[in-house]
Amino acid sequence: MVDAVVSFVVQRLGELLVEQVIFLQGVKDEVQWLRNKLEYILCFLKDAEEKQDGDHLIKKWISDIRDVAYDAEDIIDNFILEVAEGRTPKKMGLRAWFEKYLCICSKQGSLVKQATLYGIRTKINSLKNRLEEIQSNQEVFKIGRIGDAREELARMKGRLNQLPRERPYEDNAFVVGFKNDVDLLMSKLVNKEPHRRVVSIMGMGGLGKTTIARKLYNTSSLTEQFDFNAWVSVSKDYSIQDLLQRTIKSFKKPTTEEEFKMLEKMKEEDLESYLRDLLKEHRYLVVFDDVWDVKAWKSLRRALPDNKNGSRVIITTRLKVVAEHLNEKTYVHELPFLGEVESWELFCKKVLSNCNEVDDENSCIPQDLESMAREMVRKCHGLPLAIIVLGGLLSRKDHEEWPKVQKHMWRHVREDNTDVQHILALSFHDLPHHLKSCFLYLGLFPEDFEIDANKLYKLWVAEGFIKLNEESEEMAAEYLKELCDRSLLQVAKKKWRRIISCRIHDSLRDFAIEKSKELNFLQFFDGELVPNSRRLAFHCGIQRFVSLDYSNLRLRTFHHFVLVNESVEIDQLTLICKKLRLLRVLSLWDLPFNFSQGREQNRLAKAMGKLIHLRYLGLNRIQIDDLSPFIGNLQALQTLELKGDYDNPILLPDEIRKAKHLRHLLGVFKWPFRVDSLTNLRTLTYVVVEDQMEFDPMNLINLRELVVLIVGQSNRFTLDSIGRLRSLQSFGLTVFDAGSPWFPPLQPLSHCQHLLQMRLLNNRPQWKLPTELHKFLQNLKFLDLSPLELITEDPMPILEKLPQLTILQLLNYRVNKFVCTAGGFPQLKFLHIGLCDVEELQVEEGGMPNLEGLTDDCSVRIPERLRSIPVIPWSRELIFEWAY
Repeated sequence: MVDAVVSFVVQRLGELLVEQVIFLQGVKDEVQWLRNKLEYILCFLKDAEEKQDGDHLIKKWISDIRDVAYDAEDIIDNFILEVAEGRTPKKMGLRAWFEKYLCICSKQGSLVKQATLYGIRTKINSLKNRLEEIQSNQEVFKIGRIGDAREELARMKGRLNQLPRERPYEDNAFVVGFKNDVDLLMSKLVNKEPHRRVVSIMGMGGLGKTTIARKLYNTSSLTEQFDFNAWVSVSKDYSIQDLLQRTIKSFKKPTTEEEFKMLEKMKEEDLESYLRDLLKEHRYLVVFDDVWDVKAWKSLRRALPDNKNGSRVIITTRLKVVAEHLNEKTYVHELPFLGEVESWELFCKKVLSNCNEVDDENSCIPQDLESMAREMVRKCHGLPLAIIVLGGLLSRKDHEEWPKVQKHMWRHVREDNTDVQHILALSFHDLPHHLKSCFLYLGLFPEDFEIDANKLYKLWVAEGFIKLNEESEEMAAEYLKELCDRSLLQVAKKKWRRIISCRIHDSLRDFAIEKSKELNFLQFFDGELVPNSRRLAFHCGIQRFVSLDYSNLRLRTFHHFVLVNESVEIDQLTLICKKLRLLRVLSLWDLPFNFSQGREQNRLAKAMGKLIHLRYLGLNRIQIDDLSPFIGNLQALQTLELKGDYDNPILLPDEIRKAKHLRHLLGVFKWPFRVDSLTNLRTLTYVVVEDQMEFDPMNLINLRELVVLIVGQSNRFTLDSIGRLRSLQSFGLTVFDAGSPWFPPLQPLSHCQHLLQMRLLNNRPQWKLPTELHKFLQNLKFLDLSPLELITEDPMPILEKLPQLTILQLLNYRVNKFVCTAGGFPQLKFLHIGLCDVEELQVEEGGMPNLEGLTDDCSVRIPERLRSIPVIPWSRELIFEWAY
């Protein structure tokens, strides 16, 4: 993890050399030296981190590197802060200033020049001394020979893997709640498919994958159908040669010492050949438990012949890439978490061994403790491993001690069974360094918090976890998908192929917080402050925080989540901004404020204007009437999220054009405002227009998402400027004007070659779709037509010609029939009909040939051949989310 911290600082030093080249004259060599030295140390860090567990010297060495990296980051940010403020030595006595900032040397002319750098040379020289000492300690700690030590460690782990795996949830006596899963998997294993088939059981560590596999493997009615049966634990550290040897031994125990020695001497190719010959003409069942990469299976599949006699392979894994990409006929079963009833049953069976029947009337738990126990079980969120360990822990505790366990439940669970910590740590340590920061960052969010994916992408980019470029948010989406595919996150909401929101299991969140404390990466505020923590979040106690001395904190991130009844005075937030000058992220999630006078807002705006490092600013519950005192100073700002109010849209000052790095402007803003220089803007929602909306499209060359609201009775609005936005992918247009049937022509959008989704809302019952819609929106894939008043004309004859339309929503239509002709909607996959007064959906033969999902909440009659189409869940608030 420290390698990620150092990598980020190396990147920042590189940016500093480019962006501040003028100010760095005279110390450029020192900055370059610091960057090179950290890059050099970075080469050793990954090996060192793998060896640090149990080695306090290595752990101290890594800690020293982390502290130097953080100090280097502080030097950079403070230097930029001082340069931006244009400080001069006039504020202190000349002698005191020289003593503080200058390295006395023989070149007096050079000293005067160094004075403008505010002591950066002195500070870097101090870091140089520390890094030289750290480098000299490499030999003392034998860092250069970590590779050899790691090989020995791998050999030890390999030997351990040969031992029987002992997990607290592998006892078949505690298989609870997975009956349907076992039955389904059994049906896949005993079907008549003659080809070798793979069944993958996938899920989070501790979810019970091995238990389910063991249950299947121990079922005699299954194993009796096979000539050979084998169980092989793969685990994370393995060698192919060792894996093949253990597979052979599991299928057929060596009968003589000579045979045993022969297997030990065989090379990989010979072992593959031996295993193929052994299984030739035989029907076999083999379980490969805890597979971590596809390479292991690629070698094994060559040695496992497909005799076309119904052989079966079961694989358990945490990784979706392993479960799905086996180049085989594979059934992937994603194991769910236990439900509330099953969780309670499992807990009761573990905490009281004589508890056989569990129901609402007979829970086996003393009545005065049941409420407390149920709350602890709920905090396990259906994770069997946690429930089993918790039950075993409480079964050995006196009832008087249960409240102590409840207070710090996860700490007690980890201490009671180190296997829990090991299982969680395995997934974390397997992450590449660029994902470790993203994962640990999730520790900032409260328990059970549903994390908005779009907001998370912007935060990750603002934090610097993802390199800033045109595709940063797309890369963030890939990172989130990978964390979910690794079973480290749970998808809370998904819209077609896109994750809308996610959650982190409490056990993993607790692990992330504990790991982050070791690294000073983040802190979840609980009344005390960790001095060197870089990120802080809390959901209560802001008044307590304001009363503390936090002037020396080196925070880069400040989150507040409203989970309790608490508000903050504007002057208190102003004080926070004045003291935390190095903030990159300031996010106040729905935090209410107490206003008394307008000048309080001015003081707050002025204080925010000095947060020049700010990249993310979220104030979605505060209305700042005048942004001009600060918005022009935030030239590093990437995301600005403000309170939205359609009746009182925000007036953006001309200074907004100075925020040249702005990527996302979220709120409700009144047109016109200056957009020149906003060439990096990707998202602009919402823009309230009363008249025209004209601008130079080259000023918004990267704009991808735009939502416009037209109010008033003007018919002068056109889409001419919008139609020339060459990067536009998502467009929403709402027209509120009861006095006119007018709606702007859509033809200008024909120039938007990348436009994939569009949403049109209006209150004009006589509005008609242009008949040539398919000619100028040829790439459109998602369309939402949501009139605010009932439309009495069937839109299908026009819409069915859209060549790429994949998802269609129709709301507020009153017609007798929706009619789709033969060949209509050639690419449509999902159709939603809602709030409509329509009797029938008529689809001729050959129409909608690719339809996969249909939602109808209006009782519309549908053709017989479409009744087998699955009904898809539809959430109205998610309609306008990206589908691709």
